[in-house]
Amino acid sequence: MDRSRIEMIQSEREREREMAAAGVHMCGGKRAEDGFVTGGVCDDCMHNTQGKNCEQCKPFYYRDPQRTIDDPHVCLPCECDKAGSQNKGICEGEEDAERGLVAGKCYCKTNVDGNRCDRCKNGYWNLTESNIDGCVACTCNLQGTYNNEGCDKYTGMCTCKRLVTGENCDKCLPEHYGLSEHVDGCKACDCDIGGSYDNSCDVTSGQCRCREGFSGRRCESADSSFYCADITHYVYEAEYANLTRGEVKTREWPASTHEQTWTGEGFAQVSEGSIITVYPIVEVSQKYNVIIRHDGARDPIGWENVQITIVRPETEGDGFCADAPPSDDFLIARIYPGSRYIEVQPAICLEAGVKYEIRVQFNEKRTNSHPQERAAANILIDSILLAPPTSELHIFQGSARAEQHLTEYNRYQCRHLALSLTLFKDQRNEVCERYVCPVAAALLNKTSECNCDATGSVSGICSVFGGQCECKPNVVGRRCEQCAIGTYGFGPSGCSKCDCDAVGSLGNDCDKQSGQCVCREKGIYGRQCNQCQPGFWGFPECRTCQCNDHANICDQATGACIECRDLTTGHYCDRCQDGYYGDPRLGVSIPCKPCPCPGGPTSGYQHADTCYLRNAGNNTQDIVCNCKSGYQGERCGECAQNHWGSPREVGGSCERCDCNGNIDMSVEGSCDAATGECLKCLHHTEGAQCEHCVDGYYGDAEMKSCQRCVCNELGTNSTKGACDRVSGQCPCFDNVVGMQCDQCAANHFNLASGAGCEACDCDPNGVVPNHENVPHLQCNIFDGQCQCKPGRGGRKCDQCEDLYWGDPTAADGCHRCECNPTGSKSLQCHRNNGTCECQAGSGGALCNECARGYTGQWPYCNPCGECFHQWDNIMMKLQKQVHALIETANNIEDTGVASAYDADFEKMEETLKETKKALADANISKEDIEEMSKKLQLLKKQVIAGREKLGAIETRISNVTQAVDFAQKDLEHLQKEAERVIKATLELEDKASKIKEADVLGAFNITRESGAKSLEAQRRTDAAIGRLAAAENDALQASELLEKNKDDFEKQYLENEEALNEAETLLRGLEGFLPKLNEQVCGASSAPCDALCGGPGSCGFCGGQSCMEGAVSKANQAKSFATEADTRLDEKQKEAEDVLGIVRDILTSTSQAKAQAEKAYDVAKQTAQRANESRAGLDKVTEEINEFLNAQRSTPEQIRNLAEEVLAKKISLTPDQITDLTGKIKESLAKINNIDEILNETRANKSIAANLEARAAHAHQEAEELKKHMEDIREALQLADQAHNNVTTVLQEIEELGAQAKELIEKAQNSTDAAEAKTQTANATLTELEGVMSGVKVEYLQISESAKNALTTVDAALAAATNAEQKNKQIQSDLERANELLEKRTEGNKDAQQRAEKLRERAAKLLYQAQRYNDEIDNLSKDSTEMRLDDYDQILADLNARLERVTRDIHEKTDFHATCG
Repeated sequence: MDRSRIEMIQSEREREREMAAAGVHMCGGKRAEDGFVTGGVCDDCMHNTQGKNCEQCKPFYYRDPQRTIDDPHVCLPCECDKAGSQNKGICEGEEDAERGLVAGKCYCKTNVDGNRCDRCKNGYWNLTESNIDGCVACTCNLQGTYNNEGCDKYTGMCTCKRLVTGENCDKCLPEHYGLSEHVDGCKACDCDIGGSYDNSCDVTSGQCRCREGFSGRRCESADSSFYCADITHYVYEAEYANLTRGEVKTREWPASTHEQTWTGEGFAQVSEGSIITVYPIVEVSQKYNVIIRHDGARDPIGWENVQITIVRPETEGDGFCADAPPSDDFLIARIYPGSRYIEVQPAICLEAGVKYEIRVQFNEKRTNSHPQERAAANILIDSILLAPPTSELHIFQGSARAEQHLTEYNRYQCRHLALSLTLFKDQRNEVCERYVCPVAAALLNKTSECNCDATGSVSGICSVFGGQCECKPNVVGRRCEQCAIGTYGFGPSGCSKCDCDAVGSLGNDCDKQSGQCVCREKGIYGRQCNQCQPGFWGFPECRTCQCNDHANICDQATGACIECRDLTTGHYCDRCQDGYYGDPRLGVSIPCKPCPCPGGPTSGYQHADTCYLRNAGNNTQDIVCNCKSGYQGERCGECAQNHWGSPREVGGSCERCDCNGNIDMSVEGSCDAATGECLKCLHHTEGAQCEHCVDGYYGDAEMKSCQRCVCNELGTNSTKGACDRVSGQCPCFDNVVGMQCDQCAANHFNLASGAGCEACDCDPNGVVPNHENVPHLQCNIFDGQCQCKPGRGGRKCDQCEDLYWGDPTAADGCHRCECNPTGSKSLQCHRNNGTCECQAGSGGALCNECARGYTGQWPYCNPCGECFHQWDNIMMKLQKQVHALIETANNIEDTGVASAYDADFEKMEETLKETKKALADANISKEDIEEMSKKLQLLKKQVIAGREKLGAIETRISNVTQAVDFAQKDLEHLQKEAERVIKATLELEDKASKIKEADVLGAFNITRESGAKSLEAQRRTDAAIGRLAAAENDALQASELLEKNKDDFEKQYLENEEALNEAETLLRGLEGFLPKLNEQVCGASSAPCDALCGGPGSCGFCGGQSCMEGAVSKANQAKSFATEADTRLDEKQKEAEDVLGIVRDILTSTSQAKAQAEKAYDVAKQTAQRANESRAGLDKVTEEINEFLNAQRSTPEQIRNLAEEVLAKKISLTPDQITDLTGKIKESLAKINNIDEILNETRANKSIAANLEARAAHAHQEAEELKKHMEDIREALQLADQAHNNVTTVLQEIEELGAQAKELIEKAQNSTDAAEAKTQTANATLTELEGVMSGVKVEYLQISESAKNALTTVDAALAAATNAEQKNKQIQSDLERANELLEKRTEGNKDAQQRAEKLRERAAKLLYQAQRYNDEIDNLSKDSTEMRLDDYDQILADLNARLERVTRDIHEKTDFHATCG
């Protein structure tokens, strides 16, 4: 036995001893050493315990969780009230947090509360043990009872809140509403005393009954666009009243409203005997006080006798005022000094809708006053008002609440503030504002409409208190309907201030429409009375205008003359206008005349702002022009130095030469005076505006930053010109980079060649890698040597290393060179074949024998002679050609085509060997050489003839160019001659102008002394003018003709120039292409005629056996090949036709299989359609299931929760306890002696049983409901099963149809496979045939194409030469017509060409985009058509998968609900 087992037994024995000492018998006998298996039942458990081992508390006791089971006080009695507790006060016997049990917890009846279940819940009373629920429900409204407790829990009486009434506390007190949990229960209606009819409101919402125009819950505010009238509503302005012996005194409104002590436009000034009559009409019948509002601040005396008379109409009738005493219609009042108004007593009675007449007569101001004082007595009356006495208003009558409001209204002097115009001006009085609407209700029984003037007000909304609308600037009146005093022009923007002059006007009041002020004197003028009459200035003195009789009016403030006549200007019209000369002052009176500088102000070519007369002696005066900047000359008719233009033409001007600051303006002739072209550009610039750097310089000419180009001569292509004039980029050779062309491009070398850099062309497999393990392809920039790997050599690292030869990539690798040191030039042999480069006289592969052409014993070799060398050269050339042919044949053999012609090629090789031997032994005669020389001379003559023709064309071009230059010179001469004539004409005009415009008296004296000279000069002048006119006419006609034909000439010139350039380009291209063309056609690069291979034209022959590189020789050879190939092709054609017959039979079988497959596809399509219909039915069933499941029923989740709740309910007794209890009951019944004791002992168990019975009944009821729900679910599941069966049937049909389709497809596939096998066999045979013939066809097509291209090129060259000759003739004639317009060429055409090029590029781009979009559309259309069948199959597969998922879900739900039932 281990140690832990021993410790357990010892602990168990110790516990037994402790419990024995406490009186507890461990009768159960379960001991650790016995394995807790054996033992008995304890009897006579003490300390209120029970159980097999006395481990539980008895009923009506609970176990203290703070004590152990062996504690004598572990079981405490329950404290539950028997009347309010279930099961007569039994409590929870044990503590178990997992089951939610709390030891000692009482279980109260339904309507009972408290830890001991000893009181009724709120809203219940009369706790009794006999009541199964414990308490009886109160009839009280909980919200209306005190503290929301309902009735008294013992008597059942309702205790209402302060503002609640009724037997059940369910009503609010009168004039209260809104029963709630509020401490007082209800809230007061608090209806407005004026806006509502009474203080009653709706018991739920609290809405009061409002008068007309009032709104809000309390009826305390006016409706929108309405206002509450003030106590001063009935006001009648004295200045508008019927006034007798009085005068109206208007007043301007002050800047601050606090300073305004009147209403309307001002006051009515009255004196003794004055009468003010008004005609009021009131809206409510009641008593009114007559109130006189006046300006008492300025009257220290007042007025003692004021008599008021009310004249009533005869038709007043028996109304509200029928019983009013007549004495009330005659009132006497007194105005006290210092006051602003008087309120006349007693009140007068007025009826609604009746028009009355009220006369206010001012008698003695002061009794017994002096007559003079009485005559001067007056007072300012503002207005007459009618206002009911405060006590007469119904809102202040009839209740204590009304009396309280009256007291508050008087305490804050609200009536006084309103009558004295301070209610809404001084600091806001919230109390008085609160009474405005109630007073309005008492005064009118309603609110009043704002009716704001649409023109004068900002909006249609007015102030709620008093109804004042928001006015625009300088607009007054409650409705904003008129201009204020001192303003005029009532309109959408308000009114404008009169601003009448204080000196010139009688006041600041002006006409309301025009704004005209009232002026003091007739001489004062203007709307504001602040101007003098026309012809005067200096208000208010008004002095006469001084304008030298050249103006009628002058400026009112300065006296400056306005609208000077006779071409005069100045403050007093005392000088001529700019552009005119004279002296217009009175007393001098020299009229103003136009300045002839040169044409006058209105001529369109006036270049001086002013001119003046200068004494020239002999009583004469000259005109001196003050030329503008850029003009010079006596009459400003010439451009100043370094300016250009046409100053004597209409609209002409002189402009500063725009040379971008690159000329010296002080140096004469730096630019052309006629065209503005810059002539003496500085800072290394050039161009019409010195806008470009000169050739060889670059930079920004406008910034004077041109600097010399720095180009590397080795890398710069000087034939392309100097560097770029802007960037300085030099024109580089190919593969040369850098602004100065001083570097080779990447992977290039040999800049020193002077013709561009060569490509390194390093072998990627033979060079060393860089740090990124990438082949280092950059070679040495000087010698081009690549960086080779070990074992590699050569410049490109594509060969063996030095002193070796062979292919480094081949299996046998590299071999050491074996060159003889004596006979070879270098120990390095040829890297491909190992041959050595020998010294002169040495030969052989290793340079160890005498060379060809030498004789003797090596190394002592002697040359054979010159004759041998000549023939040897010829033979070696032929040998090279033969080797080339052999190599070509070998290449053809590599392609596999020659395998069918092995015998032919062997025969050709034997023929070639014989030819080679014959050539080696050949002895060409002198005649043959002379014949070849003749042919060569003939070819040279043809080349010379072509060059002469080209030289003739160049000569014609040169002649045309010279003719154009001569024409340009002639045109310049004519222009200079025309300018000379024009200049002479202008000089004559100037002389004539001097004579005409000089001083009248001096001109007369000179004319009288030299009359004869003048006549002669006049005749000469007339003649010169006539010639000049004729010359101008001719020049004008020539100019018009040139301008008319300018575009045609320019167009023809450009076309001719373009055609000439094209001809030159073609000629150069043809000349350079002739050698290459001859090589391609005849086989030799000599042109025009080769001695061996011949050439076109007069050579007489082309090609030959030794010229196999030419197209003619290849064509002849190809012809023989083609003849034999045609024969073979005919044979193979027959075999192919046989194979095709077999293929047609196979295609027939395939078509049948295809038809069967299409039939299977139709069946599948119909099946898919039926599946779709089934899917629609299934969707409908699914919707019905979802509707059923979503209906307001007990969901499976609710049923599950209910079952779990039932299962969670536990019985406090264990099964053993119940069994023991049953045994005891039986024993007790058998003994029957102590029934009372038994009943007492089992009473608690009976309560438990009763509780269990009630719970069982409740569980039974819930089970019945659950059963109903399950029946509904079963019905739904049956519907789902039925739908599932339908779907299954459809799926089975689909599967059957699919199997049939599959069988058909398999049959078609088998047929197709058989057909494909036959087809593959036929294809294999065809492939073999094609393999044999493809090489022949390719070679044949290549040779044919080469011949065709050669012939096409020759024809094109001849046609181009003919076309060039024709175009040259046309160019010559066109150039003769365009000679006179060459000088008018401009650079504008370049812009047009650039725009055209841009348009072309844009059109090409749009065309490309359109083509691309069309291609995309075609592809999409094609794809959509091809994908329909695949998409349909995919949709069918998706539908089948969806049906399977739905079926699976239905089965799962069926199983789930079945298990729930």
